Amino acid sequence: MRAASGGSLAEGASPDPSIAARTAVRGLAALRLFGLAALAASAVVWWATLGAETFEGPARAALAVLAGALLAVPGLLVLHFERSLRRAASMVVELVEQREAGARFDDEPWLFWRSVRLGMRQRGIGLLAAPWYWLLVLWAFGASGLLLIGAFVIAVAALL
Repeated sequence: MRAASGGSLAEGASPDPSIAARTAVRGLAALRLFGLAALAASAVVWWATLGAETFEGPARAALAVLAGALLAVPGLLVLHFERSLRRAASMVVELVEQREAGARFDDEPWLFWRSVRLGMRQRGIGLLAAPWYWLLVLWAFGASGLLLIGAFVIAVAALL
C-alpha cells in the first residue's frame, strides 16, 4: 500500500490494487475449498446415516438419492456463490480496463449502474443483486459448517 511507501491513506491515496487482487484470489480459493469440503462432508454424513443397506428396494433407493441430493445443496450453493463472485471480479476487471482506456463513468450515474446490472445478467450473475440470494448463501454457509462439524464428529467416533 502507499502508506508503507511514505504516503498516507488519509491524504487521499488509494491502496495498491494488486494487494487487493491477490487477497481476493486467495479468498475465492478458500471459498472453493470450503465448498468442496462441504460436499465431501455431506457424502460422509450421508454414508454414516443411511449407509449401503438403503439400496435394498426401489423406494429406499429413491429416498437415499433424495437425502443425498438434499445434503449436497449447501455445498453446491457455496460453489455457485464462488463462481458468481469470480465472474463478478472479471466484470470489475473489464470496467477498470475500460476506465484506463479512457472511458468515463461519472456522466450519468444511473446509466452506469443500469449497465452494471445488465452486464451482471448477461454474465449469469444477476442473482448477486438479489437480497434473498445472499440470505440463501448465508444459510448455505451455516449448513456447510454444520455438515463439516458433523463429518468431523463421525470420523472421530469411527476412529475411537
